Amino acid sequence: MCSLRNSLAAIALLAACFFARAQEPDTVATFNLDKSVITEESKKPLVLNSRGISGQINTDEITKIPSILGTPDPIRFVRLLPSVQVNTEVDGGLYMQGSEHSHTLISQEGVPIYGTGHMLGFFSAFNSPHYKGMKYATSCGQESRIGGLIDMQLADTVARKLSVDASVSLLSAQGTVDIPLGKSSLKISARRTYLDLLFGGMLRYEDNAMTYNFTDANITWTWKPTKKDRITVDLFGGLDMGLFTGVGLFENMDAKWYNALGAVHWNHYYTEASLKQTVYYTTAGLDPKLKAFGVYARMQSYIMDAGYRAKLHWKNWDFGARFSAYYTQPQNPYTEGHFNDARNNGGIPTESAFAAAINAEYSRSLGYWLSLKAGFGADWYLSPQRKSYWGVTPEVSLVADFLEGGKLDFTYGIKRQNLFQTGLTSSGLPSEFWTLAGDLQAPQWAHCFSLAYNNSFWDQMMSVSAEVYYKQLYNQLEYVGSLMDMYTGDYSLETSTLKGNGRAFGFNLMIQKQKGRFTGWISYAWARSLRTFLNDWHSFEFTSAHERRHELDIVATYDFGRFDVGGTFVVASGTPYTRPTSFYLVGSRMVCTYGPYNAETLSPYAKLDLSGNWYIKKSPRLTHGINFSMYNVLGRVNAVGYGLHFNRKNMTYSFRANLIQIRFMPSVGYFLRF
Repeated sequence: MCSLRNSLAAIALLAACFFARAQEPDTVATFNLDKSVITEESKKPLVLNSRGISGQINTDEITKIPSILGTPDPIRFVRLLPSVQVNTEVDGGLYMQGSEHSHTLISQEGVPIYGTGHMLGFFSAFNSPHYKGMKYATSCGQESRIGGLIDMQLADTVARKLSVDASVSLLSAQGTVDIPLGKSSLKISARRTYLDLLFGGMLRYEDNAMTYNFTDANITWTWKPTKKDRITVDLFGGLDMGLFTGVGLFENMDAKWYNALGAVHWNHYYTEASLKQTVYYTTAGLDPKLKAFGVYARMQSYIMDAGYRAKLHWKNWDFGARFSAYYTQPQNPYTEGHFNDARNNGGIPTESAFAAAINAEYSRSLGYWLSLKAGFGADWYLSPQRKSYWGVTPEVSLVADFLEGGKLDFTYGIKRQNLFQTGLTSSGLPSEFWTLAGDLQAPQWAHCFSLAYNNSFWDQMMSVSAEVYYKQLYNQLEYVGSLMDMYTGDYSLETSTLKGNGRAFGFNLMIQKQKGRFTGWISYAWARSLRTFLNDWHSFEFTSAHERRHELDIVATYDFGRFDVGGTFVVASGTPYTRPTSFYLVGSRMVCTYGPYNAETLSPYAKLDLSGNWYIKKSPRLTHGINFSMYNVLGRVNAVGYGLHFNRKNMTYSFRANLIQIRFMPSVGYFLRF
């Protein structure tokens, strides 16, 4: 009898899976199974790699991973993957497989988001409870970027009941509420930090205090007017404000930076196809103001991007089309004062450009163990100088599935990109800006090769993911200007950048325990990122400013039931920098001489974070408890750069590392989910 009951339950389960696939989105099927059939709780792993170090992040489970605010941060979580190199403690960039941060497409439901790092990269712009999941990939496919992809995915269903996810801690407060409205639902999230109230003295740049706060909010309205249609209206905005004193040679810097997004998504489902269309507007900007030696400086910049995107899936085919209109203000210094009687009065013009692309992809099985996915795209770009650029973006992926032996995936593609992000990337200050391809530098493109391997074993208990890659990069930019150029009147975008080509290659390995009370992974990355610039005085190959040759990440969580604990430990090589060898004063003007470009490296990076969650009550209907977290348990102060420093008390200069000092930052918070 028990055997018959189990057999019937198994048949019901198979039927549930079959009919669930045939249903339209947002429909619900309920099956009552004998609990004796379920011997282990179905649980997704933290990271589900499907192709090398590419796949899906389970945002529900990252609450166990330590974060500074005591609430999960998806972007800081991604930095623990071997395909993403940690740069400096305050760099918000995602440097995937030797590429620049700007090579990575960071998006929200496919819409690009610019300026995703709060507080110089300590926190990301994404409030985790607002999203269904996060897709990540070391290749962005047919998108107009030459690096990887991070896409925050919105819920694809209409809420059936009211739900709340909220937390308050010593550092921040955040809340998410999902409100059912019949055929539609409204999801609202908001977050605010107040670090200065309790931890203002712990936030320090060198020996000087930093004042900082940020606010962000999401509003998503999901409407299902018919069984075959879903419309989503999505709004997002964030604002950062900071005051930094004693930054190197500068007395203070007062800065604010922002980003915002508005999008309308319309999904229509046919019998054998689906069509998704999106109209969007996204923007980001920064406005830092500095003072030194009685001179005032302002460096405003921004980017605006409006466009349309369409994706059609039909049987084994995927078709895409997109159009974008860009409007940017590259870094535009304005100075006034009496330092060397030199001034910059802006004068860097705004830019506008247009881009369009179409693509098609086809996938099919070639036999029992071999499958193929091939794509082809065509890109068009009209520069600010109204010069047209054309290019093709072919991509082919051949997958060999050896069943218990794992999957092997070889991919080759040509990638293209029309945007550059550059600036004082090694300073740890909000001074990076976007500029458009054109007379300054032609659009970027790259040959990209990769060989990836994935396998799970011991009944899905363990998994291993590995990837080797090589990228040949063309039309690259490297920023070599300094803040002093702006103060002395020598700044121009043309003379502050080097132009040339590059290459990136390396190896990623990740071993993950996916099931059980104890989960986590150990990963290692070896990466090289090299550039060759064509200037007469820099016509040699050197390491890029963001290269970390070695990185080891250890992530571990343990679920005791009533409470869980987690920890992350990162050890990495130091990033390159150019060491100043001497300086001298000509009147009131300072002149520096430098050694070989990026020939030195900072000291190795190391950081340990710990956290724990104690659940007062933990059930599907109501979960609430206390979160404890400790940032930088080792108390290590990691260097974020290297530069010239002025001691105003002793009136002396010195060359030394730039330090962001955050030691032992604890947080205690309360969380509630129902």
